[in-house]
Amino acid sequence: MSGDHRTGHRPPTQNAPMLPLYLISHGLSLLGNTVASIALPWLVLLRTGDATAVGLVAAASALPMLLSAVAGGVLIDRVGRRRLSIGADLASAACVAALPVVDGLLGLTVVWFVVLGVAGAVFDVPGMTAREALAPDIAEATGIGMERLAGLRESIAGGVVILAPAAAGGLIMLVDPATVLWLTAGCSALAALVTLALPKAVGARSARPEQSESAGLRGDLGRGLGVLRADRVLTTVTLVSAGSVAVLAPLQNLVLPVHLVSQNSPGGFGVVVSLLAIGGITGAGLYAALGTRWSRRTVFVVAQLTSTIGVAGLALLPPVPVMWAAAVLAGAGAGPLPALFLVLVTERIPEEVRGRVLGLQNAVSMTAVPLGTLAAGLAVDLIGLRQTGGLLAAAWCLVTLAILALPALRRLDTGPVTPASTGPGPETGTTIPGQGSETADTTSG
Repeated sequence: MSGDHRTGHRPPTQNAPMLPLYLISHGLSLLGNTVASIALPWLVLLRTGDATAVGLVAAASALPMLLSAVAGGVLIDRVGRRRLSIGADLASAACVAALPVVDGLLGLTVVWFVVLGVAGAVFDVPGMTAREALAPDIAEATGIGMERLAGLRESIAGGVVILAPAAAGGLIMLVDPATVLWLTAGCSALAALVTLALPKAVGARSARPEQSESAGLRGDLGRGLGVLRADRVLTTVTLVSAGSVAVLAPLQNLVLPVHLVSQNSPGGFGVVVSLLAIGGITGAGLYAALGTRWSRRTVFVVAQLTSTIGVAGLALLPPVPVMWAAAVLAGAGAGPLPALFLVLVTERIPEEVRGRVLGLQNAVSMTAVPLGTLAAGLAVDLIGLRQTGGLLAAAWCLVTLAILALPALRRLDTGPVTPASTGPGPETGTTIPGQGSETADTTSG
């Protein structure tokens, strides 16, 4: 097979239109979810008049989202990545559309917000994971290569981060938040229809015999966990991703907004978020264009060091102009990392357990967000805001030094290990499409 042996890059085929379909569905789903995340709290506050209710709805959704990330991975492998993506988007659209319907017929109460909010959250995460798991199928069918596809995915995500809040805020000023939710429901429904246009064979469930429905949820999860634990690169990438969001979430959601509001510059936070997104689009776009020209180790080191300079600059709470420059650097460094990690994990995960492993990874990262934010909130109360920012900067620098020294992350350009089967772990002779035995890493796992 010609092309890049690391990614299974094939010459473009007649399936090339699948690429815009996939990217459009990805963008629509993200747009709907992002607008909903802004409009829903406003609607809760307007209908209940209670700020505590906003927190209650968010807290009530947290555990179901975590469980759905884990269980959804099993469903993805059982019913197929394309099918689950379509079903999750349609279910999410129905749950969001139910909010303005109930509002008009019965009136929304806290109970309704919790019930429908939880229902929508349960479908959002499996849908996101299914679309993520579908990426290698699209890359293989179109010949685009995973580096480029992953970079394009992250560039679209950065664009949504810039456009969606502005669109949501503008719409809320013009119409009731309940009406805005019709837009989010429409985005999810359109995403499902666009995904439906993909060929049925793309992202279908694996026909491999080891995917047995008789194994039960516990057995399926055990096999996914076994694959994750058997490969040190997969394990390390999972922990690095979780550690990153554990620092970035409290920095962006707590430390920066509180600091800028205290400096009478609430609008400055919007600028910082926009600059982070612009930097992210730039970094992800460069990875999409040039990712195959550099070794993965080089991309990782350059991106991680760049993001470290930016994150430390933000966390130390410098003057606003310096903070803006740091935001661009942080975004530019962080932009390629999710794309690179997606390439690494999808090529190392056997197709028949791809949904389970990605679901477990997403669950770990989701758990890190509230834990990091809670720890930062306690630190702000105990030692102050600026000191907490300094701790976050120090934590990021220490994590960077540690992960650059990890042996597993020195082998990013080698292939996955193929261990013997031990219980729920990967099967003997497991291979990844597009990779020959000459790239196998015989030291990891």
